[in-house]
Amino acid sequence: MNTYQIQMNCGQISYLCDFFSVYEDELIKTSLLSSNRVQAVFEATTALQIREAVMHLKQVFQQSKFGPGLYYTIKNIS
Repeated sequence: MNTYQIQMNCGQISYLCDFFSVYEDELIKTSLLSSNRVQAVFEATTALQIREAVMHLKQVFQQSKFGPGLYYTIKNIS
């Protein structure tokens, strides 16, 4: 398993924090490490490579009820 630190930025960061703070599916597991007003850092544990992990998280959030209405970025920082 790979462990990555993923940074997410959004004007409404609380939605991302609520969604990913203890998120888990068959491909990835995330936990919140830190957050402030517009940025959060998560630890992601997955068998995926980092690029695939970031794409998967973007896709998962885009399909949530808040994803289509928010502008956000997700990137690897470790």
